[in-house]
Parts: sequence; C-alpha cells; structure tokens
Amino acid sequence: MKKLVFLIGILFLGYISHAQDSSFTINGQLDKIKNGTIFLNIYETDKTIKDSALISDGNFKFTGYVTAPYFATLTMPVKPNDYYTFYIEPVSMNISGRGDSLKLLTVKGSPINDDDKLLQERMKYVTKWEDVNSKVFEKAYKEKNKRVMDSLDEVDNNVLAEKRKVVTEFVKAYPNSMRAAMAIYENYAYYAEASDVQPLYDMLLPQIKNSPKGIEVKKLLDTYSNVAIGKEALEISQSTPDGKTLNLSSLHGKYVLIDFWASWCGPCRRANPGIVDAYNQYKDKGFTIYGVSYDTKKDRWEKAIKDDKLKWNQVSDLQGWKNSTSNQYGIKAIPSNLLLDKDGKIIAKNLFGKQLTDKLSELMKD
Repeated sequence: MKKLVFLIGILFLGYISHAQDSSFTINGQLDKIKNGTIFLNIYETDKTIKDSALISDGNFKFTGYVTAPYFATLTMPVKPNDYYTFYIEPVSMNISGRGDSLKLLTVKGSPINDDDKLLQERMKYVTKWEDVNSKVFEKAYKEKNKRVMDSLDEVDNNVLAEKRKVVTEFVKAYPNSMRAAMAIYENYAYYAEASDVQPLYDMLLPQIKNSPKGIEVKKLLDTYSNVAIGKEALEISQSTPDGKTLNLSSLHGKYVLIDFWASWCGPCRRANPGIVDAYNQYKDKGFTIYGVSYDTKKDRWEKAIKDDKLKWNQVSDLQGWKNSTSNQYGIKAIPSNLLLDKDGKIIAKNLFGKQLTDKLSELMKD
C-alpha cells in the first residue's frame, strides 16, 4: 500500500487572503479539565506557528492573525497523542467539549469547519476503507511482506478514485464553498491531469474562483496543462552524483523515463526493481531513464543508487521537496514518472511494473 509519498502538509496548504481583517479568536471551554496548559499549532504553507494558553476554570483563549484558513491542532502535554484537528480562519470561533478526549471537541462559528463537516460526512465510508487498508499495510510492513504491500497499491488507487467521486459531488452541491476549492486541491494535486481538474474548477462560482484558494487551483490547472500528454517536456538541468550538470534534452533521440523518487521514499524503493527490469530489458533498444531525486543528503542518495542497482542517469539539486521540478512539473507525490518519445514529448505518465514494460514493448514494435 501507499504507492505514493505525499509532500508533507500538502492536504493543508494555506493560501493568502485579501481580507483586511485577518484576526482570529478561539474561545475554548473544557468541562472536565479545570486547569492546565493547551497548545495550538497552526500549519502555514512553509512554517508552523506554535502558541500556548493557560486553562483557568475550564476556559482558555487564543488570539492572533492568519491571512487565510490553515490546518491547526490543539494538544495538551499530559496526552500528546490526543489532539483536535480543525481549520483556523480569520473569525471568532468557539471550541468546546468534555476535554477528557480532545478528539471529541466541537467548533462553532467557523464556515470552513461547518463545510468540512459536510464533506467528511460524505467521505466517511471512504475513510473507513482507507483505515482498514492502512492497518493491513502496517502489519505487512512489520512483517516485510512485499507481496501484500504491492497488492495494496491497486487498492490505494481505488480509494483515491472514490475520494475524487466524493469531491466531485461535493463541489456540485457546494460550488460557493471555499472548502470545495480546498478539496479540489487536496485531492487533485497529485496523479491528475488538467482534464480531471478543469470540470471541477468550472463548477466553482466566480467569488470562489477569485479567492486565494481558487487561484491556487487555477495555478495547479495551468501546471498540468503545461506538462500534459503531447506537450514537450520542460528542460531539467541538475547535477549528477559526481557533480556534473546533465540536461534532460541531451537524451533526445531515445525514449526517456523521467523518474521522480527519493532514497527515503519506501514506495519508490519498492518500485525500483520493476524499473530496473524495464531498463535492463530495453536499454539497448533506444530506452533510457533520467532519475530525479528528491533527496537532501547526498550520501543517502548515492547509497540508494548503489543498493537498488540503478545504472541509469541520476540527477538532483538536493533540495528535497523544494526541488525545482516539484513546481515545474507539479510533482506533489512520489514515485511519479513521465515517459517521453524520441523528440522529448510526453507520451505517458506514471507507468510502473508491467504497465511500463508493456508500453515499452508496444513502442519498440514501431
């Protein structure tokens, strides 16, 4: 399971608001906890804001500023694994509950959280399915059962497809909701095409399209359009392990698989044997690979290349998720790949295992 690794925080990316009043207030009440300390974490796009408040007679209060809705959590030091997740936005909201389990708290006065409840209710059956799969995967991972882990990749694809069905229905029902735009981004920021996103974007009402998150969805749509099948691959120019610069365009004249991966990415490492097989089978027939690593540690990158027997071209800027190709190609999950024809045009995406070898076999018959 877990065919892909997500960019950390991708599902909760913040966005810039044009509203003049960006202040927020959280008024909290805990029935069962009279005194103590409670922590607030706000996960902005590129940083985490941390704050704390004293609980007095069951009440606490946070004030501050956020330029737009962001994902946030409330935790207490006595139970670090017990937390409440919600969206914080520039409004005054009330959070209350017994307090013996923060996960059971409720929030009022927040439009984003109200709409999120509606979405989560629709998503409930998919979430249960995903939870069951996660437990099966965790067991297989502990037992190092690669067969089971690989078999769950297709299940992951089915779960994602169901999530996207729910999102489509939610956007249809609530085209005037900021949460609808957020849901599009959260579920289509990886393994998607412009043709997947365009119909959803078109459903949004003008005020949502013109909102910061609507603009974010439009940027995503534009990126997908720039790297659509049939388009010429954008130039990549990064360093090989020995410090030399290797341009993607230098490989024109061959079928090229651009392989986005990292040494720390378990799903990538599990996918590597299949890519090695494809390379060994077709390397002498006009096929090669241009590996782009999202590593930050050169020694770990080089060790993974050696351990996995990756004999093809490898490059990286060692910037992790800040690798220039992440925005350039819209790579928000790995492993990901693109197959190019001999002229450098994109002809397929995200082919793994048998899908890749079958496609190469088809091409080599021409």
